[in-house]
Amino acid sequence: MAVLFVAFGTTGDILPLFHIARRVRTRHRIVFVSHAAHAATCDWAAAGIEFLGTPTRPDERSTAIGSEYEAAVQASARCGFVVFNLFALGAWHIAEARGVAAVAASPCLIPYTPPAAFEEAFRSELPRLHAALVAAKGDGAVRWAEVEHWMWPLWTERWGSWRCERLGLPAAPMAAC
Repeated sequence: MAVLFVAFGTTGDILPLFHIARRVRTRHRIVFVSHAAHAATCDWAAAGIEFLGTPTRPDERSTAIGSEYEAAVQASARCGFVVFNLFALGAWHIAEARGVAAVAASPCLIPYTPPAAFEEAFRSELPRLHAALVAAKGDGAVRWAEVEHWMWPLWTERWGSWRCERLGLPAAPMAAC
């Protein structure tokens, strides 16, 4: 099984995932997607890791989801597991589209908090999903605590049309159209 790593951000944001990927490489083939500017950051070939660069820059947040994630979408067809950092949340959507497991690996504190009105808006728009997340137990299922802690940006408007048009998913994660 191949494992897809997707990490965006500065060198300090991608290096921890590179080191995890090197360890995982002893048992699985690795495809690592990051900014093309990071091609020279690590010796990808010597580590046995296939590196795919995106045209986005590490020093600015991209508004072009399509170009930022296209390499990951393509590579995901040959991968059975996805690892991503918190600056590459689109990888979670890709894993959902492929029906494979995913894990966020964050080498830093969560760099954001949900807006004050997030939960009320979520509950209003997705009442059944909200109730299910609140009721979920700690058995590996996604719980409301994870949504509040780090997952909430997955439900922002930034992702909706890309999820539908490129990935064939509902606009909102974990919900039907």
